[in-house]
Amino acid sequence: MNCRAIIVLNMALLAAQPAVAADFYAGKTLSLLINYAPGGPADTEGRVVARHLGKHIAGNPTIVIRNMPGAGGVVGANWLGTVAPPDGSTLGFLTGVTSKAAMGDANFKADMSKYAFIGGVSGITITFARTDIAPGLRRPEDILKAKDFWVGGLTADSDKDLRERMELEMLGIPHKYISGYGNTADARLALERNEIQFYAESSPSYRATVEPGLVDKGYAIPLWMNSVDTPEGLARSPDAEGIDALTYEEFLKKVKGELPKGILYDSFRRLNSTGTTFLRLYVMSPGTPREATDAVRAGLVKMTRDPEFRDDALRVMKVVPTLNVGEAAEKAFRERLTANPDFIAFMRDYIARGHSMSGKK
Repeated sequence: MNCRAIIVLNMALLAAQPAVAADFYAGKTLSLLINYAPGGPADTEGRVVARHLGKHIAGNPTIVIRNMPGAGGVVGANWLGTVAPPDGSTLGFLTGVTSKAAMGDANFKADMSKYAFIGGVSGITITFARTDIAPGLRRPEDILKAKDFWVGGLTADSDKDLRERMELEMLGIPHKYISGYGNTADARLALERNEIQFYAESSPSYRATVEPGLVDKGYAIPLWMNSVDTPEGLARSPDAEGIDALTYEEFLKKVKGELPKGILYDSFRRLNSTGTTFLRLYVMSPGTPREATDAVRAGLVKMTRDPEFRDDALRVMKVVPTLNVGEAAEKAFRERLTANPDFIAFMRDYIARGHSMSGKK
């Protein structure tokens, strides 16, 4: 289902639900668990949320940030699902883990299908490269001639890393791969130092940092961006407005004449759909009381309508995050976690190849 359709439909559903208990969070503290280190886009977005969410949750709890990085976001996700008390005291703001769970990541000790689903945040990444990659990049098609460049990443099983590698493989572009950067900010600095030459960032981070700091100054060029799945087929994300780049599939058709067929593209499409629809997650521990989940969900919806939050998001991230809530969003989330043996087997092999080729930082 189209992400915009999900949010419109389910805001209406929420409006029709009974009011949540106003006293559940009265006098309490709610921890916002961010599964990446301070300084990156996930942390930046989470801190914008933390500044505004408390006043919109019935009872007005104090919101505190808790960063729990490690294993590409899995450490924090595991803690939420296996250790955090199911008392409504912790709200997970998790990035990049739905895809890992869908791929059957062995590092997951928690069963994500049992998390208390609050909502998802959809988003895309924009892929870019340094313009001084030999023989020089002046337009996106020049990447087809590039050789001997490094692709930067977080972990070999990160959906962003996987998509970068798969995109280049489908284009037939030779490259080298290095993973192990703690967060996107670290990887971006590596690109500025010319340690890596190719990377991808979420649209808020791209607009706020990459575009003014690298693209506008001629140091980097956008190559393509993620497509999003809609009932009508692949489309450009609303988050892409104003960004001068084709979607990856548009770029493929332009330079190859058609989309590829086979397990590589099929797996890429499934991975991309999961990663863009649920770029970030709001979830709570399994067994969290309904009073808590209802209060937090209603607070998030109110927050996204708040002009102060929207202005803050636009100032910091250059975009207002798209929140997907309600029954349709939860159904889509659960469907993404349904095991697909062919997909899991292919991705495990692809991840293993990434580990073997990575010049790990």
